[in-house]
Amino acid sequence: MKTKTLLFILFWGFHLLNFAQKPGEIIFSSSPIDPLNPVSLKTNFAAGEHIYAVAYLPQIITAYYSNDTPEKKVNIEVFIYSVKPPLYSYQKEDREEQLTYVNLIVSGSIKANKYLMIDIVPDPETTEAYTNPEISYKKFGNKYDGPVNFAETLAQLEPGENNLKVVVNCYYNLAAKGNLNISGDDFEAYSLLAQQLNSAAANAGAKSARLPKAEKSDPALESRMIAALKNSNDWKNGRLDATEVLRTAIYDKDWYIRRHEISGAILHRYIRAAIAVKGKGGQCAYYIVTFQEDYVGGKFQPLKYDGAGDRYAINCENLGK
Repeated sequence: MKTKTLLFILFWGFHLLNFAQKPGEIIFSSSPIDPLNPVSLKTNFAAGEHIYAVAYLPQIITAYYSNDTPEKKVNIEVFIYSVKPPLYSYQKEDREEQLTYVNLIVSGSIKANKYLMIDIVPDPETTEAYTNPEISYKKFGNKYDGPVNFAETLAQLEPGENNLKVVVNCYYNLAAKGNLNISGDDFEAYSLLAQQLNSAAANAGAKSARLPKAEKSDPALESRMIAALKNSNDWKNGRLDATEVLRTAIYDKDWYIRRHEISGAILHRYIRAAIAVKGKGGQCAYYIVTFQEDYVGGKFQPLKYDGAGDRYAINCENLGK
């Protein structure tokens, strides 16, 4: 009898733990939320407060992406709308104006959850929005998407009370929604938070980062790589935010040959290098840079820059280790 009672308690405890929140609902708090035991929830915020959210989904994230593979990252869209009263008396429904949206890219264990944790405007000192390896946001120039975007958007709110609607879409399907109110005479505090969050994103992982190991030793090739990089438009126009090359590590063991898919003729060969640079503000970072040599007239042409991938922040002192 005791065993049956214990099993009954465990069953309902598990049931309540997983279904206390309604599928399709988004909850909010001014402090990080434990999705399995949410407390201190609220829907009314003052200008400048941190905002965290959890979206409870009708099904696990992977289920929305039928063609997905375990290793693949999936894109989730998070929208913020401003909800306003109807303009005219004959209109019965509120107006919704889209303020912004971000692409939240998730992978790994997060995809197996029926909930999604969202840092809308988190504490820059403690947020894991930019340090969790299973979460990533796009970057536009030197500005990061995600909480940075949200904070900048809230900084533009009109004085007074603002009713906001947050919507989560998975593969173009509405997965969850929720409303919150945020009030204040001045929302400029969110501009400062946006700057702090962007700095946190830029430096995420910098302390533990290391330049990838060199797979090939060729000082002459490294010199040509540096010259080609500095001669590129990306270097000259400041897109790379680089003023000095600090170290170079050839990323590939050898050249890769690209051929014409029909004739099989050699088009060019390419090789990559991890190149560490110092930015205008003194911060260090590295890029995985691709270099290419076209094949013309039976021989390879001079090396040229073919593009750089994402910017990876790294502490300058780590480049000597």
